[in-house]
Amino acid sequence: MKTSKPGLDLIKGFEGLRLTAYYDVVGVLTIGYGHTGDDVYEGLTITELQAEQLLQKDLARFEQAVNKLITVPLNQNQFDALVSFTYNVGEGALEESTLRKRLNSGEKPNIAASQELPRWAKGGNGEVIEGLARRRGAEVDLFCKPVSVQPAVKLSDVTSLQQTWFKKEPKPISELSNDLKAKVYQGRTYPVNQILEKRDGHTLLELGFKLGKWWVYDDHWSGLTPKINPYAQDGNLRYLRDFPFFDQKDNGPEGWRQCQTSSLAMCLKYLKVKGINDDTDYLKIVNQYGDTTTRDAHYGALSSLKVNAKFYTNLDPQDIKQQINKGKPVAVGILHHGLVSAPNGGGHFIVITGYSDSYWLVQDPYGDLDLINGVWENQAPGAGRNKHYSFKNLDPRLFYGGGASGWGWIFK
Repeated sequence: MKTSKPGLDLIKGFEGLRLTAYYDVVGVLTIGYGHTGDDVYEGLTITELQAEQLLQKDLARFEQAVNKLITVPLNQNQFDALVSFTYNVGEGALEESTLRKRLNSGEKPNIAASQELPRWAKGGNGEVIEGLARRRGAEVDLFCKPVSVQPAVKLSDVTSLQQTWFKKEPKPISELSNDLKAKVYQGRTYPVNQILEKRDGHTLLELGFKLGKWWVYDDHWSGLTPKINPYAQDGNLRYLRDFPFFDQKDNGPEGWRQCQTSSLAMCLKYLKVKGINDDTDYLKIVNQYGDTTTRDAHYGALSSLKVNAKFYTNLDPQDIKQQINKGKPVAVGILHHGLVSAPNGGGHFIVITGYSDSYWLVQDPYGDLDLINGVWENQAPGAGRNKHYSFKNLDPRLFYGGGASGWGWIFK
């Protein structure tokens, strides 16, 4: 595998670009995007193009190491995150790491990465280095992010607005021979076509009913804008694209009790509500209306933001799935303590952002919850992002009363 753009952007962002040689934090001469070696000496200067070439040369080495040392299949995001990690700590560190052992043993990769990567954020004196912690957090986020797939495109029906032509090439009709064009009369509709490409004012269609691939002149047709579903699909997982994640524990001294605040803030950020860039933005507004654990305080805050949302106590699984199908997240309350056979507790809020045929895709602002035993497996920063919480073990905590008994916020 090779590093894709998200991985490359992550590496460049954290390495930074320096065109004159310098000593890094551990005293190693460095240049470009974190390049080191015998070819780097004091006073050396390079161009941006040379920095890019050095980066690609280094990447090849670290890509080879990940490909060799990790023996289980990786998706593109997992591979990119491990290349960034190895670029930073070296091939030897990856080889000797517990992370490698856990991945190769067949453990759930997201759990292993969420627990192991943050451990590589300390300096020689054992203290956490803020920059490394941020990088490890970004690598965990990328590792756990579902692989982006092509948006689900609804096949388009197209209708000719005037007499026109199907063409085998996107050229003026006068330049095409008779075997490269076919006349179309005004008002003809062709259903279930896939849009393949756009160029020079033309669109390439794969026509339905096996009529072949033809170019059409855009101005002569309606229906050429593809309809994109508000969710993405990866196998049998249907999920909301690029969903943000906020950790409630960094919200100040009372962060431990702000799961509802952070959960709703994630939803508002995803829905592009003006003024909400993180959960502390929303926290400041909620505080104006009362205690953050009360429903009334959130109703006041949401109303002030002109957000139409309602809290329900009778949700069932289909209600939540219908919201995902509409491109809307659902912030739900669960009983997070006790065994799954007898859950209890005052309640904890999470966000459901997708579903498969066996699990909910969840953003848990407090960490990774052991659903069977009701204890937290991992509370490292980002540990609760993109968790696969099974229907079998989450539903008894979410629909505790059985049937339509789920509690949660629905966005209109």
